[in-house]
Amino acid sequence: MIILWATILILVGFYVGWNIGANDAANCIGTMVGARVMSFRKAALMMGICVIAGGMLQGHHVMKTVGKGIIITSEADYQKTNDAPPPASLKTFFPDERLPDLAIFVALLSAGLFVTIATFTRVPVSTSQAIVGGVAGVGIGIVGFDGGYVKMGVLWKIMSCWLISPVLCLILAFVVYLILARLIRRMGPLQSSRTLSVLVIIAACYVSFSLGANDVGNAIGPLLNRFPDHGIWLALLGGVAMAVGALTFGQRVTDTVGKSITPLDMGGAFAAQASAAVGVHLFSVLGIPVSTSQAVVGAVIGVGLTKGARAVSGKKIGQIVTGWVLAPACAALFSCLVYRGISAMLS
Repeated sequence: MIILWATILILVGFYVGWNIGANDAANCIGTMVGARVMSFRKAALMMGICVIAGGMLQGHHVMKTVGKGIIITSEADYQKTNDAPPPASLKTFFPDERLPDLAIFVALLSAGLFVTIATFTRVPVSTSQAIVGGVAGVGIGIVGFDGGYVKMGVLWKIMSCWLISPVLCLILAFVVYLILARLIRRMGPLQSSRTLSVLVIIAACYVSFSLGANDVGNAIGPLLNRFPDHGIWLALLGGVAMAVGALTFGQRVTDTVGKSITPLDMGGAFAAQASAAVGVHLFSVLGIPVSTSQAVVGAVIGVGLTKGARAVSGKKIGQIVTGWVLAPACAALFSCLVYRGISAMLS
C-alpha cells in the first residue's frame, strides 16, 4: 500500500507539473513567439532546459513554503505560530506530523484539473494560486474552519505578493521599454534587429529559469511532506514534467499571451520577459509562490501602455483576471469537498 500511494503521488505530481508547463509556456516564450523571434517548437525546447535548471538550482525555496509552510501539522509549529500549547486534536489530524497521503493527492489533483481546464480554454491562470488554494482547501477539509491550524501570516504574505507582483512587473516593463526604445533609435536597423533578437532569447531563458525556480515548488511542493529527504529528485521530477507540458501542449496559451493582449515588437517582448523574470526570481529567492502568469501579463500590459491605453485589450485582460480569481477559490472549494467526501466513504 505504501508503494502504491507513493507511485500515485508521484504520478499526480508529474500531472500537475505537466499542466504548469503547458499553461506557463506562454509566460516564458509567448512574447518571443508572438514577436516571431523563434518558432514555438524551438522556443519550447529551450524553455524546458532552463526550467529544469531553475528547479534543480533554486526550486527548494518555494518547495518548502508550499509543502510545509501553509498548514500546521506539528506540535512545534503550532506552539510557535499560536504561542499556545497544541490541542490534543493535532495528533488526531496529523499523526505523522505531515499532511496525509490522501490530502496531498487531492490538493495536487484539484489544482491540476483547474489548470487543465484553463489551458484548454486558452486562459493563462495562476498555477501558484491553484496549488495554494488546493493545499488550503484540504487543510480546511481536515481540520474545519480553525485558523489555528493555518499559518495565516505566511498565507497573507503570499496573497499580498500576488497583488504586488503584476503591478511591479507592469511598472518595470513600462520603464524598461521606454529606455530601450530610446537606445534602439540610435542604432541602425540591422544592428538593432540583431541586438533585440539576442536580448529576447536571453530574456526568455531567464524567465524560464525563474519559472523553474518558482513553479517547480508549486508542482511538487506538497510531495515534500511525503518525501522530505528527496527534495532534489522532486525538483528534477517537477522540472521535467513542466518541460514535457510545454512541448506537448503549450501553444494554446502561448498564442493568448503573445498575440491577444497587445501587439508586441521585439523590444516589447524583451521588456516584458525581462521584467517578469526579475519579479518572479525575486519572490522565488524569498520563498514566495507568486504567479508567473500574473507577472508576464502585467509586464505585457506595461509595454502596451507605453503606446496608450487603447493598445491594450481590456476584454482579454478581464477574462484573464477572472481566471486568476476563480482558480484559487475553485481549487480550494473542490479540494475541500473531495477530501471530505472520500474521507467519509473510507471511514
